Amino acid sequence: MAEYGFRAINDFGSVTISSAYKVLVFSERGSYQVTSQYTDRGGEGSVSFVKPITTKEAPQVFVRVATASHANLGIYISMLGSPGGWTGFRTFSAAPGSSPLQNFTLEYVACKFADSVQTNGYGMNIWDEGGLPVFSAQDKIVRYSKFATSWTMVTNADDYRVFVPNVSIEQDDFVCVSAFDRGVNWATGNSQFSSFNIWLGWAPNLNTYVQRITAGGYWYWQGTNDTNFTVPVCKFPPSRYTN
Repeated sequence: MAEYGFRAINDFGSVTISSAYKVLVFSERGSYQVTSQYTDRGGEGSVSFVKPITTKEAPQVFVRVATASHANLGIYISMLGSPGGWTGFRTFSAAPGSSPLQNFTLEYVACKFADSVQTNGYGMNIWDEGGLPVFSAQDKIVRYSKFATSWTMVTNADDYRVFVPNVSIEQDDFVCVSAFDRGVNWATGNSQFSSFNIWLGWAPNLNTYVQRITAGGYWYWQGTNDTNFTVPVCKFPPSRYTN
């Protein structure tokens, strides 16, 4: 059966707006602190969304380092809430060195899949076959800058591995750290934890770090079953993406 509805295709032949698929849109931005209580322990920070995100799909969280107390920073995040009521996220961090205490300021942008339509003014609203909104002209659509789609292993130690992506990260780039939520199992049975090194040598970065369980398991960093571990990177100029 033919598919009915609306579909917009860009110059590269990719579908950008469709009545069958939701569009990722801006929800809010802000900043928060990642700090540690002891020099020899990990750090932590958390964000409560201004308004809960009510989609079934988890929000996508992008971050960048605004100020840093160390030359290096590794993090992973855990979303707070549940489908239909996402309330924020927690960040867990590591920064090598005995001093000083961790004190990072991270800027974040939370994005969601379209979940509402405008009721006045000008523009277009699109619903899917079930009557749920998938696009509204009121929303600020996320424009991706680049994607990390392939990874090179640069360290293969007994207890950890480090991977470098095929893209570089600029000062105003935001990395989608929710692509590596602890629940995402690209390191099947092989990882005690996995994280992004978003700050390296006092500069933005996107290495991934995997602490291994050496008894076995697999790490699908090169992709498997026609999939790739892909991390979106975006720019969110304040002139367009503001609360």
